Amino acid sequence: MKRICSVFILMACSAALFAGAIDWEKADLVQKGVRLVKLELTSPRLMKVYIMRVDLSTPGLEFTATGRDPDWGKPMPDYPQAYRIRAKRLRTSDFMIDARKSGKKMIAAANAAPWSPWVAPYDHKYSDPAGLCISDGIVLSDNGRQSAEFVVYKDGKCDIVKSIPAADYGKVHVAAAGFAILMLDGKRFEGGGYEKSLQPRMAFGLSADRRYLYLIAVDGRQEGWSLGATGDELSDLFTDAGAADAINMDGGGSATLCFWNEKASKPVVVNRHCDNGYTRPVGSNIGVWLK
Repeated sequence: MKRICSVFILMACSAALFAGAIDWEKADLVQKGVRLVKLELTSPRLMKVYIMRVDLSTPGLEFTATGRDPDWGKPMPDYPQAYRIRAKRLRTSDFMIDARKSGKKMIAAANAAPWSPWVAPYDHKYSDPAGLCISDGIVLSDNGRQSAEFVVYKDGKCDIVKSIPAADYGKVHVAAAGFAILMLDGKRFEGGGYEKSLQPRMAFGLSADRRYLYLIAVDGRQEGWSLGATGDELSDLFTDAGAADAINMDGGGSATLCFWNEKASKPVVVNRHCDNGYTRPVGSNIGVWLK
C-alpha cells in the first residue's frame, strides 16, 4: 500500500522543551473527532513523531480489537507444545479494511499488545498476545502476566491500569496489554529495559478528564530518517500533547498507526517502518469506529 507524503513540523529542540508547540486546533483533522500532528525533532537526535488525538466524546464512537481466530484454543501449528492459537496475525491496515467490510465504520487504528511466538523466520500465521486481551467483551488471551493494561469498559470509560481483577472481566469491552506504564496521574514510571533503549515506538495516552485518547508512533532504526525514542521521551511527548496517563505498547517493527481516508476509501499508514513501505502483520490491534 502506498503511503501519503508526510508533512512535518520541524522542531530543533528536545521533546522535553517543545511544550506548547502542539496546537490541536490547527492540527490536521483526518477523521471525525481525530486530529493528527507530525513532528520532526533534531535534538537529542533525529526523530519522526506522529501524534493522533481521538476525541472520545465524538457521538457514536466505539472501540474494537483483534478477535478470536476460528481455531482459537487449538495447538499452534508452529509450536504445538508451547502455544495455543488465539488470533491470526494481521496488518493494522487490513484490520481496518476487515472492520469496514463487517459493517464497522473504523476511522483510526493502531497495533497494541506484544505477542508470541517471535522466532526466526518470524513468519508465524498465528499469535498468542501477552497479558490480558479482550475484544468486544470476549477474552482473547489471559496468561496472568498483567503489569500494564489499556482498557475500555462496557460503560464507555477508558483507562490505563496496572491490572484488571478477574472479577471485573465482565465489565470490560476491550483490553490490551502493554509493556509498561509510562505515567499515571502525571507521575512517571521508569518501566523496564525496553523503555530505556532507543526503539521505534507505539504508545497510548489518556487526558486526565478522559475526553481524549492519544496515540503516539515514533519511527526508529532508520539512519537519516529517525532513530527512535526512549520511554522517558514518550512521557515528554504525552505531557506536551495533553495526556496524564500513558502506556508503552508493542513497538519496533510492529508499530503501526492508521486512519481511514474517506476520499480515497482506504487506510493510510502515517508512520514509516522502513523505506520500502512494508508493514508487519501483528498479533493485536485496536481500532475506533463510528456507529
